Amino acid sequence: MSAQFVNFVYPDYAVSMARLIGLEFQEDANRKVITSTKPNVKDCLEGVKIESIGFPGHNSYLTGNQLSSDCSIEPIKKALKKGVRVIELDLWPNITKDDIDVCHGGTLTTPVKLSKCLKAIKEDAFSFSEYPVILTFEDHLHPCPHLQEKVAQQIQLEEGDEDEVPKYRDLIAIHATKHKGGMENFGSHGSSNKVGRCSMNELALEDAVAEHSHQLIRFTQRNILRVYPKGARVDSSNYDPLIAWLRGAQMVAFNMQGYGRFLWMMQGFFRANGGCGYVKKPDFLLSPDGACDEVFNSKALPIKKTLKVKIYMGEGWRADFHFRHFDYCSPPDFYVRVGMVGVPADASKMRKTKTVNDQWIPIWNENEEFEFSIRVPELALLRIDVKDYDPSGEDEFAGQTCLPVSELRTGIRCVPLYNRRGDVYRSVKLLMRFDFSTPLIN
Repeated sequence: MSAQFVNFVYPDYAVSMARLIGLEFQEDANRKVITSTKPNVKDCLEGVKIESIGFPGHNSYLTGNQLSSDCSIEPIKKALKKGVRVIELDLWPNITKDDIDVCHGGTLTTPVKLSKCLKAIKEDAFSFSEYPVILTFEDHLHPCPHLQEKVAQQIQLEEGDEDEVPKYRDLIAIHATKHKGGMENFGSHGSSNKVGRCSMNELALEDAVAEHSHQLIRFTQRNILRVYPKGARVDSSNYDPLIAWLRGAQMVAFNMQGYGRFLWMMQGFFRANGGCGYVKKPDFLLSPDGACDEVFNSKALPIKKTLKVKIYMGEGWRADFHFRHFDYCSPPDFYVRVGMVGVPADASKMRKTKTVNDQWIPIWNENEEFEFSIRVPELALLRIDVKDYDPSGEDEFAGQTCLPVSELRTGIRCVPLYNRRGDVYRSVKLLMRFDFSTPLIN
C-alpha cells in the first residue's frame, strides 16, 4: 500500500511513506499553502482606508450570547491574538456615574471597566499583527460629558502619547452610530472630499442591496461602510460576509465568540496579505465604471483561472483526539469535502471524496480531482472540511479551513485544519495538491 501510494503521488521519485509523513507534513516555508508571508505594507500602514477591508469584531467584549453572557477582557485578547484589527466597545456610565463600563446595554450581561479593556488591548494589540488596531465606540455617555473626557484620559494613559491628551471627538474616528435614513441620502456623500461613514445591520444591508446596489458600491468608493449582525442573533451567530464584501464594505463586523461556516469564511479571507488584518479591495470595486458589471453580471465575465484540487492523505487526529472520540470500537471513517465561495458565478456546492474506512491516517488513493472555474479570484475562498461518516446520517466534524484562492501556492502543500471556533489543531493536517491553469484567449 505504501509503495503504491508513493508511486501514485511521486511517480518520478522513490520516497518512502516514512519520509512522506515525516517531511511532507512539516509545515515549513516550503510546504505552506498560502503565498504571502509578508503583508503589503502600503495596504496596512494607514489602518482602515476606503480601499481596504479590515478584520472587525462585533461586541468584542462578550464571552458568549448577546443577552446573558459575561463582559470580559478575555474575548478581546483572544480576538486580537487571532488577527482581529477592529475592536468594538459599547460605553455606558456605571451606576454611580463616575466611571465608564463596557457592556451590552439593556441586557443581563455583566459589565467590565473600560480601563481594563484598554489595558488588555495595549497588551495584545500586536501579538499577532504589527499593523494598526482600530477602536470603535458605541457611545452612550451623552448624559455625562465628564465621562467622555475621562475616556480620552484613559486612552491617553493606556495607549497614547504621555505628553498629549487627545480630544474626545478626535478619538472616535470610526464611531459606531447607526445610520438613519434611506440609501437615497447616500448620494450626497460622494460629492464631498470629506470621508463619510455609516453603520447598518445585515437586514438594512439586504434592503440596500435590493434597492440601491449600484449606489451602495459607489458610496463605499468614497466612504466607509460598517455592517454588523442583526439584533435577532442573540446566540452570537453570524451572517454571510460576501454580501457586504461584494458591495465594498470596509468593516464587516462579526461575533468572534461564535462559530460556523460564515466565521470560517471571515477567518479564511483574512489569512491573505500575510494575515495582517487588512486586505486591499479588488480593483473592480474601486473603479467608478467596472464594479457593477463584475458583481451583478459575473457569469458574463471571462474565466481567469481554473483551479484543480487533489487530496492525498490526512494525519494528526490520533494525536489531537481521544481514541474513542469518533467511534467507540473502531478508528474513524474520514472523508473530505471541498467547495468554492465567491461571486455568484464562482460559487459551487461542496463535493466529497470517497470515505476511507477505519483509518486514523486516511489515504485517498484515487485519480479524482476537483476542478473550479474562477472569474473573480480576489474574492474566491476554497472551503475544505473533514467529517467522520456515521451510518445514522449525523456525520461528525473533524476539521475545516478556508483558503484565499488569490494566494494559494501551487504544488503539494501541507494544509493545517482548524476546529469549529477557528483555533488551529496542533497536529491535524491534510496533504493536498493545487494546480492553476489560465484559459487560452481566442
